[in-house]
This record gives sequence, C-alpha cells and structure tokens, in this order.
Amino acid sequence: MKLKGQIILMVMAFALSMTFTDCNGRRETPAKANPVHQKSVVSKAAKSEKPKPLYIYMYRYDDFPVAKAKYLCRELEKVYPSVILVKTALPLPTKEYYKKGNRYRAAGLLDDLERFKNGGFALGMTDEIIYHPNEMSPTWGIFGLGRTGKNVCVISSMRPKERRLQSDDNMRKLMLHELGHAFGLNHCKDQHCFMVDAEHGDKFAQTPAFCDNCKRYLNSKGWKL
Repeated sequence: MKLKGQIILMVMAFALSMTFTDCNGRRETPAKANPVHQKSVVSKAAKSEKPKPLYIYMYRYDDFPVAKAKYLCRELEKVYPSVILVKTALPLPTKEYYKKGNRYRAAGLLDDLERFKNGGFALGMTDEIIYHPNEMSPTWGIFGLGRTGKNVCVISSMRPKERRLQSDDNMRKLMLHELGHAFGLNHCKDQHCFMVDAEHGDKFAQTPAFCDNCKRYLNSKGWKL
C-alpha cells in the first residue's frame, strides 16, 4: 500500500508540473481547467452559435527541439484558433521501443497520448524513428500516424530510410495531414491535397494545401482555411 501511495503521488506531481502555454510562451488556461459550472439564461442567439473549437495540445517527446515545436505551433495557429504547446516534455515510453530497429511503435505512442487529450486533441512530436506494421514489414518506418476521428496523432521529424531530419515545411504538412485524420478525414483522392495517401513514399512536394472538400470539412470543425 505504501508503494502504491508513492506511485500515485509521483503521477500527481508530474501532472501538476505540466505548464500550458501558447506559441509565444504565454500561460494558457485550458477550458477543462475551470471546474465551475453555473446555470445561466441563454438567449436564442447564443444557442444558435457554433460551439468553440476544442483545444489541440501539442506535446514534445524527450528532446524534441523547443524551437521546432514553437514553429509548428505558430503555423497551426494560422489555421486553427485553439492551440496549446505544453512546456513540459513527455518521456518516450520505453515499452514501445524496438531495440533491433532503433525505433518506437507509433500506435504505442498514440496509446500514451490518449491520457493527455484533456477533452480535446493530442499531437505528439518526436525526433525518433517511429514504425507501423504493413504488408512490407512489421516494423515499417513511417512519418506519422493518426487515428481517424479519435483526436490523437503523432509525427516524427526523422526520415526512417535516410535517417535524416525532415525540413520544417515538410513537418508542417505532415502535422496538418495527421491532424486531418485526428479530426475525422480519411485519405483523399486528390493528388495535390495534404490528405493524399503517401503510399509508402514522399508526396510533400506535390501537396501545397488541402483540397476544397477537405477544407470544407475541417472548417465545419472549427478550422480557418
């Protein structure tokens, strides 16, 4: 019982240590943090208003560069109004590490991020190689992974084949692609849309934006495209 109590205290201490900031380092208070619920008279006009977009919480894993995270945060704020960059980095879960391939199981990282959605969306960022099984290999290296409509995704800046870092612009496109999945989009048939299926390759150069159909869907979810 004593050990169990110590573990609970450690988890609580980690949760309290997490600082929420906007992309410029200012402290933010997420909607979930307000425990006060008051009854109020709501006008017909207020009832007809669209609900406020849910927060996207951005999490760095281990030593993912702060500067790179802030860049991605600023880019995301251009198209989505409610973004919080969490100051405290998360530790990569050791149980998801595949030593032989020196890479982490992407689905395992999504499981880890599920705990940190805070009623919104969780985006994880890492410089480590991540993998997801397919017909090519059970440990196929990928750029990112998002669970469609499940509010969680992860991206990696490390290109698994070349073992070199992605460019900042590729990371921006990758982030928007995986968040598109998290918000409910499937792969798009438009070969110039961010949501096109990479088909085990790299299509960053041919995808300058979301297509009109994907834009329309995301705008209905609170995006500003």
